[in-house]
Amino acid sequence: MYSINDVTTFIVKTVTVESYPIVICGVCNKNKKKESLDKILELKKIKFNGLKDPFFIDYKLAHRVKTISPDYIKALGVSINIDGVRQSTGGIIGSPREDISSSDKDIECLEGGLVVVSVPGGPGFIIGSNENTAKKIYEESMLEDKSASHRMFNILSNMMKYHVNLGLIITDGCGPNSRGSAVTIQNDKICMKIL
Repeated sequence: MYSINDVTTFIVKTVTVESYPIVICGVCNKNKKKESLDKILELKKIKFNGLKDPFFIDYKLAHRVKTISPDYIKALGVSINIDGVRQSTGGIIGSPREDISSSDKDIECLEGGLVVVSVPGGPGFIIGSNENTAKKIYEESMLEDKSASHRMFNILSNMMKYHVNLGLIITDGCGPNSRGSAVTIQNDKICMKIL
């Protein structure tokens, strides 16, 4: 068991061996940030071999994340841009140790005080807070039928409103009107990477 005070965030943008842009954000043990970045950059080796199916893109990402993530990585968000995909996909978020499943407006409490909110079409987010705060952020950010980017900024604004000191946000990277992005928030620092 760990506490929220024992972890930190990280974010990195790179390109896979098939030249797909990918952005990864996560929560890891404070003393393992460099090792987490080194380990998670193994995602650059992922191959889709022309795969365009939205379910299998997310499943393949989640499976690879689960395979390469050591115990000191507590939570991850990944967004990838694959040309030619016709539905929103290419964004995953959650614990790399949990079972792989499609999102369905799910709010889940993870070990150590992290709460993950995964929503079909996204964005998904993780906060170092409680389920009630996560529900408020979700309700105040996602009710309007706006673009994923607009909802992402609403989530970020509400994280600040509710004094969330640790958080991740991820958007889908594939499909029409999708612009993959990742955001980390920790104390007074916000970092964003866009595909």
